[in-house]
Amino acid sequence: MAPKLKPEVLEERKAHILESALTCFARKGYHQTTMDDIVQEAGLSKGGVYWHFDSKKELFLALFESLFGQTEAFMSAVVSMEKSAQEKLQDMLEMYVYFAEAEEFKKITPLLIDVWAQNWQDPDVNEVAVALYNRFREPLIQVIEVGIAGGEFKPVNAGALASVIFATYDGLMVQAMIDESMVDWSAVNETVKNTLIAGLLAD
Repeated sequence: MAPKLKPEVLEERKAHILESALTCFARKGYHQTTMDDIVQEAGLSKGGVYWHFDSKKELFLALFESLFGQTEAFMSAVVSMEKSAQEKLQDMLEMYVYFAEAEEFKKITPLLIDVWAQNWQDPDVNEVAVALYNRFREPLIQVIEVGIAGGEFKPVNAGALASVIFATYDGLMVQAMIDESMVDWSAVNETVKNTLIAGLLAD
């Protein structure tokens, strides 16, 4: 029987469960975390948690959807701004750094390793991972292609460049997870601006 709670209360509870799951996954990793751990962290009954999520995997995937939805929304907003392609690209790269430095996203960085590891074995995780990367790549590709069409950028392969950019920032996030002192995000932004973006500009 459905709990007799208002929709907004149910949404608040769902968000609380996701935050509790993030805390548990960050503490113990995906494989070592159990649903009982999440139930205990959330301070709810098992029924209260299972009402929203049928399994640990479903919770795990919903967590990624929730967190990365914020990034996707920002990127989509940047695309529609009245700015040059160069400014939009720079805004997107600065956004990566902003999220990489945010405490909430630092918690999820180790889970990216779990996603990559499970991606080979679990088609559900693979489907979500592919969808997330495509949704993030599309706004970036769009900005690059607009810059090329407008003569602002050199005629490069926009998809390949987007993949290189994502690989670079993913790699830097892993380095920062190992040792934060290895990555100076301010220097990263300045270096990318003076090399990648400068090299992309048409003569």
